[in-house]
Amino acid sequence: MARLREGEKPDKENLVLRMLGKHFFGLREAELAEELGWGRRTLNNYLRVLETDGKVYKEGRSWFKEE
Repeated sequence: MARLREGEKPDKENLVLRMLGKHFFGLREAELAEELGWGRRTLNNYLRVLETDGKVYKEGRSWFKEE
């Protein structure tokens, strides 16, 4: 597994948040992974951390940015 350089994790978290913020009706995990060019497993790890932090939530199969 590749190591992240210092400061890269928060940058990627912010990228996920910005992308979700652009989509009022939310995005499914596969759609978000495709737009970011990431693997779904990698994206899922970021989404779970952001969900735990209260920054995103999942409704049905779509993910949304918490207001």
